[in-house]
Amino acid sequence: MRLIGTLLLLSLSVHAEWERFEKVAATNAAIASAIIGWGALEWDYGHTAPHGHNEGWFERDTSNGGADKSGHFLINYMMGRGLSSAFESWGYTREEAAAWGALSAFAQSTLVMEIGDSTSLEHGFSYEDAISNLLGATAGYLWYRYPSLASKIDFRVEYAPDWSQKIESDFTTDYESMKHLMAIKASGFEALRTTSLQYLELHFGYYSRHFDHDSLPLEGRERYLYAGVGINLSHLLSPVLGGYSGVFNYLQLPYTYLEARKER
Repeated sequence: MRLIGTLLLLSLSVHAEWERFEKVAATNAAIASAIIGWGALEWDYGHTAPHGHNEGWFERDTSNGGADKSGHFLINYMMGRGLSSAFESWGYTREEAAAWGALSAFAQSTLVMEIGDSTSLEHGFSYEDAISNLLGATAGYLWYRYPSLASKIDFRVEYAPDWSQKIESDFTTDYESMKHLMAIKASGFEALRTTSLQYLELHFGYYSRHFDHDSLPLEGRERYLYAGVGINLSHLLSPVLGGYSGVFNYLQLPYTYLEARKER
């Protein structure tokens, strides 16, 4: 009887594991399909033989001044953390979910998106993008695996398009309207979380302007490093919004901080 019970428990465990894996596989298949479809519409996928393209990093003569590289980091970080949360809800341990989330994010951004880019006349496979993807997926793993990191530091994107102008159809690459930043939150530090400083945070970020994918002259392009002091909206609004306030751990609202910038 003990043997039968052991075999039954093992069978149930294998079945549960397979169910979880099926959900992970289906999720990845759906994301890959969405990326390929969007790439065909917006990124010129499938118009040339696979090829590579050296895009550079944060130089003035690159297409986006490096904002696309910090963007790749952020999308992998966010995708990894979001998928990890879903995978943990399906029965994986936190460590397993963090690993599956990071691997899924990197696979989607590199094995799907970058391979797709390699068939685009405008883009091409970029090793710089692949490195940024890896760094973002790794950060996503660490920040999900170790919640104490996430309580202290956020990586965020600010998106503030000029509504008086024509809005880019592909908002995902509208770097002219974005800022990418790291926020250090006072509420994550025990010595500060019960003081009047608990709602404050420090910002360190980067953005580029007037690049517009090679259409403007080099001398008109601007790249900025900035530091600022802001309000931790996730912490401030948590009593009102509950768990929904967590969106502000990833999205930075404009005009909620003071900024000092320096052009590179």
